[in-house]
Amino acid sequence: MLKTRNEARSESSPSGPLPSGMMGRYEFLINRPAQRIREITGKTLAPLKISPKQYGVLATLDSEGPLSQRDIGEMLKIDRTTMVTLIDGLEGMSLLVRDDHPKDRRYYLLHLTPAGKKLYKEAHILILKAEEEFLRPLSKNERQTLRESLSKLFSHIPRLEGGH
Repeated sequence: MLKTRNEARSESSPSGPLPSGMMGRYEFLINRPAQRIREITGKTLAPLKISPKQYGVLATLDSEGPLSQRDIGEMLKIDRTTMVTLIDGLEGMSLLVRDDHPKDRRYYLLHLTPAGKKLYKEAHILILKAEEEFLRPLSKNERQTLRESLSKLFSHIPRLEGGH
């Protein structure tokens, strides 16, 4: 018995196959999964009252140690205006503090507070579980390839300026 196009589509995946005209469109292939992981991450972090970008700042300070706001922004490719908002919010929640920079009076060094370290550890566990669920369709090798490819693309993105 021959199957209709719609019957074949519904059997191949829960939402059907990607239209052939979109298979080669990198913007589409990257954007929609990125939107989905942002949705998942936002929902995952909501009970902790932090955003995915705030998590990124906490994770950076946890792994790299004290840094200036400027350095974090450059590492995460976040514009200055957004960085000010992120840092002010985290400082307001007593998750980080600003200390004088020992070598440059124009900058502050940001440090995680004990509460910031604790919240980061809680958030990190939740994020790992969310990522595991999101990446479930991929094998271990596919995940590694994806991480390497995305990291390479990320390293070539300039930092945004202004409030973008």
